[in-house]
Amino acid sequence: MSSWRESDFRERDRPNPRRWIGRGVGLWTFLSLLLLLNEQRRDGVRCGQDCYGEYRTYEAGHAWTNYPDSWQWDAQNILMTVAFLCSVAAAVHLLVNRRRRAVILTFVSLGLSAIFVAWVQLSPPVGQS
Repeated sequence: MSSWRESDFRERDRPNPRRWIGRGVGLWTFLSLLLLLNEQRRDGVRCGQDCYGEYRTYEAGHAWTNYPDSWQWDAQNILMTVAFLCSVAAAVHLLVNRRRRAVILTFVSLGLSAIFVAWVQLSPPVGQS
């Protein structure tokens, strides 16, 4: 270690305190991709053999999760797709050194994903009346 007399008073070895931003944006982009892929798998199945109108006799008045053509399935899919696209846009903004926009888009994506997860968790189970 050199003494203060030999120093030029520059902090060369100090790590960049903002490096966590890039790591966080990248991690969230990956996690939102996993959420989107899970939603695509879930949307492909929808209610399966528990659907009214396909395998079972159509009956009105049941939960929306029992009908394959309910608008809620499509709305959930669109919501998660928009959340993923926001995270990808955040990653692109990070690559062009626009950290503020990247952070804002990441938080927008986090919010949309939280709404999606809450909606899915609060949805009635498939096959239940």
